[in-house]
Amino acid sequence: MQFCKDCGGVLNLFGNNTSELCSSCIQHKKKPETAPPTLQQDNDDLLAECILTVKNGKIILSSKEGWQLWSAPLDSQTNLGSMLKSAKLIYGIRSNRKKKP
Repeated sequence: MQFCKDCGGVLNLFGNNTSELCSSCIQHKKKPETAPPTLQQDNDDLLAECILTVKNGKIILSSKEGWQLWSAPLDSQTNLGSMLKSAKLIYGIRSNRKKKP
C-alpha cells in the first residue's frame, strides 16, 4: 500500500502507483508563479529608435512604427522626464494592443 507524501491519504491499495501525490493534492498543488513581463524591459531602447521632429508649430516624438508618442507646441516648456514617462506609457499601451490578436 502506498500513501500520499503530502496529505498521507492512500494512493493505491493494490499494485504500484508512479505518482507520490494523490489526485486531490495534485489538483490543489500551487503552480510556481511567474512574474509578468514589465514594460521597462520592452521600452529600454525606446529613445534609440524614436524620431524628434518639428512640424506645423509642434515638437513631435514618434516611434519607429510611426506612432506619435508625445507632442507639444514650440513655445511651451516641458520637463524632459515627464515627456519620456508619458512617451513610454503610450508606447507600452500601443505595443500591447498590437500584440493582441
